[in-house]
Amino acid sequence: YLGTTLSRTVTDEFLYIYDQLHFSVDLIDYLIEYCVSKGSKDIHYIKKVAFNWHEAGIDSVTKAKQETTTYHRNYFTILKAFGISNRNPVASEINMINHWMKDYGFTLDILTEACTRTVAQTGKANFRYADKILADWKAKGVRHLTDIQALDTLHRQLQADREQQKSRQNNRTPSSGSGNRFNNFSQRDYNYNELENQLLNQP
Repeated sequence: YLGTTLSRTVTDEFLYIYDQLHFSVDLIDYLIEYCVSKGSKDIHYIKKVAFNWHEAGIDSVTKAKQETTTYHRNYFTILKAFGISNRNPVASEINMINHWMKDYGFTLDILTEACTRTVAQTGKANFRYADKILADWKAKGVRHLTDIQALDTLHRQLQADREQQKSRQNNRTPSSGSGNRFNNFSQRDYNYNELENQLLNQP
C-alpha cells in the first residue's frame, strides 16, 4: 500500500495503533487502504484517521466501512448543495466538511442550508464563506433548522426597527425657536447586536 519499506518510526506508529488503540490487523489493513485511496500515504494522516475512528468507537472493518460510506455520501451532498456535481471533493474540502460535522456538530440539513445561502449570496461555491455562516450559527446556539428560522425572523424585526428609527431621524425637523424643552433631548442609540444576543439567550 505505501510503496516503500517501513521505517522504524512508521513501524512504531503502527505498533501504537495496534497496542494502544486496539486495532486488529484487518482493521489496520483497511485503515491504510482507505487513507491511500484518499491520496495520502503519510503516517501522520493515517494516525489521525485512526484516532478519529477510535474516538467514534470503530473497532471493526465493518464499522469502518459503514463510517466511510456515510461520510462519502455526505461529502457529495454538500458538493451538490454548492452546485458541484462533476468531481470528487478535494482534501481541503473534506477537512472543512469534517470540521463542520465533528467540531460544530451540525447535521446535514443545516450544512446544506448554509451552502445554499452561500451560493445565493456569493454566486459560487465558497467554503470559507459557508464556514463564517456556520461559525455564527454555532456561536448563537443553533441546533435545528427551526433555530435558523427564528434567527431570520429576529433579524427581519431588528432590520425593520432600524429602518423606522432612521426614518424618524430623517423626518425630524430641528426647532430653531427658544424655550422648546425637547431641544436638548438625546436620542438613545441601541446596540442591536447586543439586543439580538440577549433575546436569543432568554430561557
